[in-house]
Amino acid sequence: MEGAPPLPWPELPAVPSLFEPSLLPRVFAIPPGADYAAVFAEGLIRRLEGAPPEAMLGITVLVNAARTLTGLEEAIAERQGGAGFLPRLLPIETAASGPALGAPAPGAVVPELHRTLALTRLVERFLEAVPGRAPRAAAPDLAASLADLLDLMDEEGVAAAALAAAVPEEMATHWQEALAFLDIARTAWPALREAEHAGAADPQAARRDAALTLVAAWERKPPQGPLLVGGSTGSRAVTALLMAAIARQPQGALVLPAFDPQIDPAIWRAAGPDHPMGPFRRLFDLLGMVPAGVLPWLPETPPPRLRARRRLLAEALRPAPVTDAWVAARETLAETAEAATADLGLIEAPNQRAEAAAVALAVREGLTKPGQSIAVVTRDATLARRITAELDRFGILPDDSLGRPLTLTQAGGLVLGTLAVARAAAAADPVALAALMAHPRVTLGLPRAEHRRHARRYEQLALRQRGVTGRPGPFPDWPGGVEATAEDTAWLAAACEALAPLVASLSGPAPLDRLIAAHRASLAALTASAAEEAPPADGPDDLALAALFDGLADAAPAHGGVMAAAEYAVLLEGQIRAETLRPQAARPHPRVALWGTIEARSGAADLTILAGLNEGSWPGTADTGPWLNRPMRAALGLPSPEREIGLAAHDFQHAACRPAVILSRARTVEGTPQVAARWLVRLETLLNGTAPAALTAMKGRGQRYLDLVPALDRGVTDPALTQPAPRPRPTPPVALRPRRLSVTAIETLIRDPYALYARAVLGLTKLTPLGAPLDARDRGEALHETMRRFVEATRAGLPAGAADHLASLARRVLAERQTPPDLASLWAERLVEAMDEVIEVEARLRAAGTPGPLEVEGRMTLTLPAGPVTLTARADRLDRRGTAGAFVIDYKTGQPPSAKQIGEYNHQLHLQALILAAGGFEGLPPLRAEGGAYVGLTAGKQSGVEAGLAEALAAYGDKLAALIGAYDDPAQGYLSRQVPQRQDEDGDYDHLARRAEWDGMVLPDAQGGEP
Repeated sequence: MEGAPPLPWPELPAVPSLFEPSLLPRVFAIPPGADYAAVFAEGLIRRLEGAPPEAMLGITVLVNAARTLTGLEEAIAERQGGAGFLPRLLPIETAASGPALGAPAPGAVVPELHRTLALTRLVERFLEAVPGRAPRAAAPDLAASLADLLDLMDEEGVAAAALAAAVPEEMATHWQEALAFLDIARTAWPALREAEHAGAADPQAARRDAALTLVAAWERKPPQGPLLVGGSTGSRAVTALLMAAIARQPQGALVLPAFDPQIDPAIWRAAGPDHPMGPFRRLFDLLGMVPAGVLPWLPETPPPRLRARRRLLAEALRPAPVTDAWVAARETLAETAEAATADLGLIEAPNQRAEAAAVALAVREGLTKPGQSIAVVTRDATLARRITAELDRFGILPDDSLGRPLTLTQAGGLVLGTLAVARAAAAADPVALAALMAHPRVTLGLPRAEHRRHARRYEQLALRQRGVTGRPGPFPDWPGGVEATAEDTAWLAAACEALAPLVASLSGPAPLDRLIAAHRASLAALTASAAEEAPPADGPDDLALAALFDGLADAAPAHGGVMAAAEYAVLLEGQIRAETLRPQAARPHPRVALWGTIEARSGAADLTILAGLNEGSWPGTADTGPWLNRPMRAALGLPSPEREIGLAAHDFQHAACRPAVILSRARTVEGTPQVAARWLVRLETLLNGTAPAALTAMKGRGQRYLDLVPALDRGVTDPALTQPAPRPRPTPPVALRPRRLSVTAIETLIRDPYALYARAVLGLTKLTPLGAPLDARDRGEALHETMRRFVEATRAGLPAGAADHLASLARRVLAERQTPPDLASLWAERLVEAMDEVIEVEARLRAAGTPGPLEVEGRMTLTLPAGPVTLTARADRLDRRGTAGAFVIDYKTGQPPSAKQIGEYNHQLHLQALILAAGGFEGLPPLRAEGGAYVGLTAGKQSGVEAGLAEALAAYGDKLAALIGAYDDPAQGYLSRQVPQRQDEDGDYDHLARRAEWDGMVLPDAQGGEP
């Protein structure tokens, strides 16, 4: 009940002393590679021998993570035979602020979201007062980085006032400017917090104050019963304070994870924050201890292989100043290297996809061993998703503790999709719009199938049209020529209406609460269910987003202020990206787990695969943040940014000491070369100098999985079935083969018959890409239209200043076609460069004849054994030459064909001449072709007149009949890429013909790039 005092913790049973009272401070360790939860549970139960079962209830254990808590619960229950009492297990993160340890009631704390919004407002005011520093839309991100700095300072007990002395006067100007920005944290935020939150503390400051208060209370009255800390290294300041105090309590103890008390003192003295022992340094300084004072939690006699592995890794990770010890250790390491690496493999994949597939194969092989458990450990969420997808090939769903970013859920994707479309409200974004309409949650109140039908039709007819400009708003109209039905119109109106609230609210700066309400209204309209369909149940992603919107709506009236569209989008995207959901796997595999490094610290598996071992991933990048450099941080007493690298190194060393381990990395990620993790580099360097054969064997064990990946992709393993596929040569029934061919299709039939088969027989046409920019085809259409108008306007004769007239006409045509100004200027300029040549050719043509029909349609029929075939053409221009002759002209905006190309496959002029002689062009009698020319419209690319068409027509007619007639034979197939112009050119149907499988191409995977 609200306002009621917290219930007191029940009286706990008395517990006999677990530890020798005189041993203070009391620190134990579980060595690297050990099953932390199992060893911890065994040691605890041994210390309770002879005590009543309920004595376990009097023990309190503070743990570092939820996974550690669960692992300890399971391990203790297992060692009690599945039935027994458990100790109190509490997260150390919240222990100091809860009543369980006798802590006083916590003081008021500023909610995280309230602080985020308030800092955003303060940053906006700063940016307005100092123009040019950053755009206003950057305010949410700058506020978030400022909040991170405040949290770090509060955790370390550094007062905000200390920032005034953080930047010495001799520092560069930009650091002085940074100090001016930090006045927000030093003065503006504390004043605002006092005024609006009655002096409530920031979250990390409140946690530190609670820890100090609790430690002081323990000095007056020590906690009753055993109090232990498990799984934590003490790398965080507040955690280290609590742990140091607990280690000095009468029955307090620390049980450190993956700590070696026998570490070489030289290594300990030289270990920096990036060393595996670095995370323990703060705690040991507080305790005034050295590693030799740490006791084993349980006596241990490790097998020789594990002992050798620990020694090898300890030497490989030795700090640089003391690596001279490698020389003295070389002989010993050489003797034990084979044992140390016997169960160690190394996968070095060409790219992340191959790495994920190789890891999945290793998991699948591992499951063939009865009872063997397998854990894949990685810090790379993208790689984790790839591995999960690859495991799905085998029907394996891992128990995933990494979680799934909210941005990658259906609900998160929908919110980001609406933002993308709404921000482009003034100029439709086809890609964002198509993605939003195809989203599984979007139905616009219609049955799902009906909505999808309208969305596909709209995408193909409106969004994939070349040159679609659309009306103001997020949706373009149905283009001209499309007969939109009443249902089409209603669907488009519903889509516009659904996004209208958000689009309207983002049209200018608006209060945050109004933006949130409008956004939620649009989301509700987009996802409304049809009357006859039950609305889907809310999933975890829906609930998480609802909570996020509720929190923003709650904080907005007091702290939200007024936001522009870009600023609101950055704020909301940042909040969504910060959320991670634990996957709700219905039936994960009981022996396969996918862990982060924190989970691996307390978990254990028979086979451990450490994936993504690249710099920037594991370990991550040491980031100083945008406001303080390393000297400034050191002057303030803030920890080194390498602290996180030390934690990553500690987790690596622990996991790599497990009994069977595979190390894995990709040489490239998204096509970018990667650097191997420094620990892998160290390990390879050490083995190369002591036992190169052991390193070769390690790599061989990993390469075995990579060698299987191609067969996995093909789905076969029989070498006889993995030979390159034959070039496709389909032979459809003659009745299905095309009986109507254009003159350009004849060229396709010669060069790439398979492309004609795909287009004419299968009915497949290439879709215009969504959002594709204007290209050479659009330029060609514009220049053809320019020449058509020019010739029509000057039939009576070329006027004075014909070149200027042509250039002006080109600019007018480009403007009418709504060509973007930069392209219009470029294309017009190219025509201007060629203008003198174009007019010179035009003058020669006018001197030899009279301009005739323009863009005229023509056809002729060929009688073949299997039936008639119609040949069609669209002639750019047919000039009259005398009473019975004509001249065929074809405009080219690119490079006109060469004489060799004309002789082999570019028969366009000759085929048009055949149609001309047959009287096949509209409005013209049969005429003799006096010649023909390809007229280039680009400077330097003019083609000479092709004469002699009349003499060659008979031969071309016979060739045409023979070519088309050959395909009346049922055995004649449509061969892919029969006479390609260039081997490196890409055809529209190469993917359908599976060209990469037969053309001798090297797949992207084999080159080390992304597929």
